[in-house]
Amino acid sequence: MTKKTIKAIQQQKGGRKITCLTAYTSSVAKIIDNYVDIVLVGDSLGSTIYGMKNTQKVTLGMMKAHGRAVSQYCKKSFTIIDMPFNTYNNNKEALANAKSIINYTKCQSIKIETDKNNIGIVKYLTKNKVKVVSHIGVTPQKYKNFNKIRTAGKLPNEKEKIIKLALNLEKAGSCLIVLECMKETLANEISKKLKIPTIGIGASKDCDGQILVIDDILGISSSEKKPKFVKSYANFESIINKSVKKYCLDVIQKKFPSKKNVYK
Repeated sequence: MTKKTIKAIQQQKGGRKITCLTAYTSSVAKIIDNYVDIVLVGDSLGSTIYGMKNTQKVTLGMMKAHGRAVSQYCKKSFTIIDMPFNTYNNNKEALANAKSIINYTKCQSIKIETDKNNIGIVKYLTKNKVKVVSHIGVTPQKYKNFNKIRTAGKLPNEKEKIIKLALNLEKAGSCLIVLECMKETLANEISKKLKIPTIGIGASKDCDGQILVIDDILGISSSEKKPKFVKSYANFESIINKSVKKYCLDVIQKKFPSKKNVYK
């Protein structure tokens, strides 16, 4: 079984679209590894696993624990782990924490939310043989309240700054760039200008790949309001409700455990 390399991912630019999903547990990783090109252990686990209102309290320990659980079961897909908020404020800190994640989890790359202020950190990490995925546009770690998130790149001056940032991050050594919640035309322009692949989330179908949160495509919290870019392919929340209700009734009505569920 051949594991996907960053070179193989990069060669897909302009060809077959790159498929990406998040995973936080080994059970989910085992399943999606059969289908996707990339598995991201995202700091979105703050809300999906821990019920946090934002990602700012996600710790390095959380990312390492979930990252290890996922990475060991990704036999084919390329693995990326998010560096959490306030763990890459300078070169020395970023390198120490990136290596800590990689060494503990055996992932292939880390992802950091990037702006003009940390281009140098991307360059430094790359120089020290750390594969870096940059994340631009809307960068959720900056927000305490996700309701305040708005589409990036609508204003002309903002558009030029984002294009310049993307080009500079490519020069700094980024191996991929995630484009989040930005105007479709802007995402298209960036994807055409860059030699490295772009991965869209709320960006454009013309990005080189797409990523969504696994909980969102499964409809695990289908009753909650979701961003416009989310598409659910199942209603797992309904399945869980029905299953738990049936189990409780079986216990109350003494139908479970039955003879075939007990040891003689």
